[in-house]
Amino acid sequence: MASLDNRYSRRQFLRGAAGAASGAVAMGSAGGLLAACGSSAPTSAKHQGAGPALKRDPETLVVAMDAFTPDFDPASYFLLSAVVPNFGIYDSLMRMKGNSATETEPWLAEKITTNKDKSVWTFALRPGVKYSDGTPFDASALKAAYTRTITANLGAGSTLSAYITDPGKQIVARDPGTVVIDLGISVPRFDLLTASQYGMGIVNPNVTSKGKNEGHDWLQSHSDGTGAYMVQSVQPGNKIVMTRNPNYWGGWGQRSFKKIIILQVPQSSTRRQGMQSGDFDIAFASTPEDTQALRNAPGIYVGNQKMLGMLYIILGAYGPLASPQARQAINLLFPVDQYVSSVTKGTVDRPTSILPDLMVYHAPGSYTPTVNVAKAKSLLQQAGVKPGTQLTYEFYTGQGDAAGVLLQSQLSLVGLNVKIVEKAYPAVVADLSTPKPVSQRPNMSYGLAGWWPEYNNPSDFCFPILSSGGTPVHHLFNGGYYENTAVNNAIDKGFSEPSNTAELTTLWQQAQTIMGKEDPPWIPLGQIIDTSYLRTDVKGYVANPVYVESYDFRALSRAST
Repeated sequence: MASLDNRYSRRQFLRGAAGAASGAVAMGSAGGLLAACGSSAPTSAKHQGAGPALKRDPETLVVAMDAFTPDFDPASYFLLSAVVPNFGIYDSLMRMKGNSATETEPWLAEKITTNKDKSVWTFALRPGVKYSDGTPFDASALKAAYTRTITANLGAGSTLSAYITDPGKQIVARDPGTVVIDLGISVPRFDLLTASQYGMGIVNPNVTSKGKNEGHDWLQSHSDGTGAYMVQSVQPGNKIVMTRNPNYWGGWGQRSFKKIIILQVPQSSTRRQGMQSGDFDIAFASTPEDTQALRNAPGIYVGNQKMLGMLYIILGAYGPLASPQARQAINLLFPVDQYVSSVTKGTVDRPTSILPDLMVYHAPGSYTPTVNVAKAKSLLQQAGVKPGTQLTYEFYTGQGDAAGVLLQSQLSLVGLNVKIVEKAYPAVVADLSTPKPVSQRPNMSYGLAGWWPEYNNPSDFCFPILSSGGTPVHHLFNGGYYENTAVNNAIDKGFSEPSNTAELTTLWQQAQTIMGKEDPPWIPLGQIIDTSYLRTDVKGYVANPVYVESYDFRALSRAST
């Protein structure tokens, strides 16, 4: 099995994603920070009355993203800005079922069987499946595709290579319709990993003969999957056009869209206006203020599904905040409930743990947002942090300014000064993932504006951002240099998922209590909600908590007018 240090090479590619969209929730301005707290529960969308008239081709779906990455190679795409189009192009062996975070359903695998300890998984493949160029899909094609993803070292293969280090031996094409994967260790929920939207898309292995780098260059402007759609054309920084795959195994008997157009629309106000004018069918969320307004707009649906993602402020476990007591104090000063209701306006949900609610082994109540200024003063005294101490808070342009202003205001109540530092996204990524002396590190950081896992596993979620193996020394994103033995133990044990789930339940309960109360690495700000905007005449949308802001285009259709 791969060493832990090699598990998350995909995350390292974020370091080179200069200016790429993070796909996190937009927090808006810092106005109204001191408003009274309200309910933090997401509000169901209201969409009474007729919406904007459709003045374009009804069989074309138009999607507005803040940014997209023209990369259609399952071995390399890793950013949300690349996953969205690829989710309609490439199939995986399994798919998450409906809006469940834990149930999977067969996709290119019709049936799964395992041995007793769930270390060997056998997949009976769906017959009659073809790639978009007409090439048959079978066990040999699957093995070749997975091998390419793992060995290409382009980033996304880390999802598989965590368990498959020798695909030649561990993946066996028993016959054209059967693949056997020997993981070498017990992994009871390997089906969750095979349903991931990261690194599990199955490309036609024939792409290796097209262009340079085993077809990677060709896949920057072309696609070849078994999914419902395929790339027709790409205009980087502007537009992706996808059309129906004529060889799609699911057929085209329903009213699915004939064409998908994905537009890059970086201005949040333009995305909102495009929904109101009828120019867009689906749009990535804008500011909390825009989302609140669109919840009441006729003909527009605003999503409200809680996702497997968290927003947080990183607390540096060094300098003035080195001691757990100091980080406890900062948590007791930040009004999370107020932030959720007044700043984000319910576009994130109140955290109940370091882990999202829908994650396996989640322990509700292991973190409870609380403001207690007197206790914070006492803890700071115990930690030796004196009034007048200056702390730095770092955020990147467009994300985290409101949290910083509120943090600055609250810490002034105990005599701490907060210097707010705004940087470009690449600079913040570099600060989080590059070793630097303590004097050059921010004491607090809005980080990457949210985090979610490749699949529903707390170890997968925590390793790059909370483990000793995820610190900048390893070029990952534990920018607070947080290290806790019990937390590391839970993360390490969670990758192998021993068949005795009671052991993991205990370990993760302990780890969440430690991080939520005793030795906090963060201020948990809120759980990410999918607040995508959709026209109400677009039917078939189901938000799955694991597939952050991704859309099953094949399932969508336009209602008859």
